[in-house]
Amino acid sequence: YALGTRAWTQVVNELSAPTRRYGHSLFSLGNRLVVYGGCNHAINSFSPALHCFDLQRQRWSSLAVGGEHPRTRTGYAAIPCGGGVLIFGG
Repeated sequence: YALGTRAWTQVVNELSAPTRRYGHSLFSLGNRLVVYGGCNHAINSFSPALHCFDLQRQRWSSLAVGGEHPRTRTGYAAIPCGGGVLIFGG
C-alpha cells in the first residue's frame, strides 16, 4: 500500500515467496521484511523457515540459518533487538 497514492500494488508471487501460513510473525529489519515460522496452511505443518522481502527490489528470498532454531510455534511475538531478533511466547 502506498500512502502517497492511497493505492495497493500487487507483488508478483515468486517461487521463493513463503507458502500460505498462519500464526507467523512479520517484522522489519532495515529495508527488509522478515517472515518467521507459523503453520503451513496446505499441509498443516509448523515451519522454522525465515523468508525475507526486500522492499527496494520487491523480491522474496529464503534465508539460510545455521545452528539450532527456536522450537516451531504460533501465537508469539518477534521483534528486532540488538542486531538479532527476540522471540517471546507461543
